[in-house]
Amino acid sequence: MFLYFSLVKPVGTRVDDAWRKSRLAARLLIRKEAGTLRMREQALARRLSQDPEVTNRLIQQALYYLGVGPRKHAFDQKLVGGRN
Repeated sequence: MFLYFSLVKPVGTRVDDAWRKSRLAARLLIRKEAGTLRMREQALARRLSQDPEVTNRLIQQALYYLGVGPRKHAFDQKLVGGRN
């Protein structure tokens, strides 16, 4: 008699979808700052900006997670500087 135990987790709704989307949005902001944002990525950024799960706070946390923390002020100034 053999018992089979699945090592694969069952597929279901992910709890961390908002975090994953926010990390993606943060990566897109980093690419925008670097000036290498493609049209396809701009469209994705627009979609993420309309998503209610993707909040400014989560994007800020994702930016710190991705290593922007020490240069956060300069990063913000460069992104917003073109608007003024």
